[in-house]
Amino acid sequence: MNAQPQQTKWSQFLSLIVVFFFWGFVAASNDILIPVFKKWFVLSQVQSQLVAWAFYAAYFVGSVIFFFISLKSDILQKFGYKKTLATGLVISAFGAFLFVPAAAAANFWFFLSALFIVGLGFSVQQIVANPLAIKMGSPETGTHRLTLAGGINSLGTTIGPILLGIVLFGMGNKEDSKPKEANLPKIEIVKSEYIAHRNDLSKNVTELKKDSSDDQKEVQTVLSKVEKNIANLNSQIAMIEKNPSASDSEIDAYNKNLGEITKSSTNILYPTEFVKDHLKEVKMPFIVLGIAFILVAVFMLFSKIEDPAKQEEALIEEGSAKFSIFDYPQLYLGMLAIFIYVGVEVSIISNLPALLHTKEFGGVLEHNIAPFVSLYWGSLMIGRWNGSINVFNLSKTVLTIMKIVVPFVAFAVIIFANELSGKDVSSFYIYPFWILAFIVMSFIGGKAAGKTLMIFGISGLIMMILGLVYPDKEIAKYFFISGGLFCSIMWPAIFDLAIAGLGKNTGKASSFLVMMILGGGLIPLAQGWICDFDKTSPDGIMGITWTHFSYVVPIVCFAYLAFYGFAAPKILRKQGIVLNETSNSAH
Repeated sequence: MNAQPQQTKWSQFLSLIVVFFFWGFVAASNDILIPVFKKWFVLSQVQSQLVAWAFYAAYFVGSVIFFFISLKSDILQKFGYKKTLATGLVISAFGAFLFVPAAAAANFWFFLSALFIVGLGFSVQQIVANPLAIKMGSPETGTHRLTLAGGINSLGTTIGPILLGIVLFGMGNKEDSKPKEANLPKIEIVKSEYIAHRNDLSKNVTELKKDSSDDQKEVQTVLSKVEKNIANLNSQIAMIEKNPSASDSEIDAYNKNLGEITKSSTNILYPTEFVKDHLKEVKMPFIVLGIAFILVAVFMLFSKIEDPAKQEEALIEEGSAKFSIFDYPQLYLGMLAIFIYVGVEVSIISNLPALLHTKEFGGVLEHNIAPFVSLYWGSLMIGRWNGSINVFNLSKTVLTIMKIVVPFVAFAVIIFANELSGKDVSSFYIYPFWILAFIVMSFIGGKAAGKTLMIFGISGLIMMILGLVYPDKEIAKYFFISGGLFCSIMWPAIFDLAIAGLGKNTGKASSFLVMMILGGGLIPLAQGWICDFDKTSPDGIMGITWTHFSYVVPIVCFAYLAFYGFAAPKILRKQGIVLNETSNSAH
């Protein structure tokens, strides 16, 4: 034991983790904005993924700017951790307030700019808050504190989509959000999909008839297009009702017709004022967020959070002049791992609304997407809560029990939050099977960063493959959602491996790793690009839609992450470095 305080500075740490909550709240809320923007701005799937790109590209840009400024003047030493963190919060507040004029203008690029500025502030906060969380107590429990902070981040990702969903779509309707009965005849399922789409269009007709703000000729033109589609839907519904014992080929024909009508509906460009009216609900959550950012910034300035010792920071500068990424294979391979990890974590969920919207996955509409987004991000919370247990001084027996119990407590929080929103989540009750698989894999991985990363990478890969081939799509979607469970501990595991052996260059290496968050903006674009083949090739590939097939992208990502978990410890051993098992915060 050294002379430094070994206990976690809980009063300071609890002040800090409020920031982690905000990161999660906004990041997950993006997944609700994606289908909303896609609908009202008439975007392709790849265009809709620019929402994720704007947010995560800001992390990269912010980190690069911070890095180059730090070469001339150490920002953290000059201004201190608290002031720098408060500055990041103010930048994010400015971006949040820009959602008001963006919604008033109903301009997609304005929204992206606002989101980019929010992310820019978050990049500053990330650079400060991550090392600060590690340094608020014993070095041995530093990464466990970071995982605990990640658990609070995941609470934000779980609650964010639920609250934003309520603001945008109102409280849920349990009957409307209930999954279709498994034993329902195929023709009845098709009929229900026709009716759901007709009801959605009928709401627009009612609102268009009340629209007195837009040019009436434009309103009438759009109204005629929508009513034409409703008439086509009614005609098909009437045919279905007269043919209750339709053959498989006839059902396929009905499905094809529904696909063509839906495609026509999604290409209707609504009048500007009409769109503005539907986007006005976006303003309030971001006004509240902006105010919250300002309040937390003020709170941070007057908090008791202490800056780490300056002499510790001074050590980083020494020996950095000749620093080269390519001298450390664990680092440059780790940078790619961070890029891929953030990319796959974001890509799975940002393309999930498009997947669930396909006919084969039930044609889930925008207002019923929030529970699935919440379950995915909640899966990361399950994993991170499980990993954060290590920060507490518990006996081996109690620790084992907690690692089994806590994931199910976290799952209960997800269910409770969604029930409060009025959504039917009875279909989620099958998900504990995936949680059990996660618990088993976490015990197999133990506390070794490399082994855990390899096992979770392989597990994620298997889940994605099963999601592609499993015949029952009501089950298949949970294989994709479970990717959140196996992504949950990857950040600290990769970080541990990537910076091992860097010594006084650890600070510089960390800034390069944070830059790689850019993957969250680019990999979803690649998957979205594959989804868009459904427009030109509606028959799909290998018997499934291109949107479904796009999940080959996460398969490739998980394969690399498993490889890095396998290779990095071997690389480190060649350098004479053997990681302490307790270094991995995942378990």
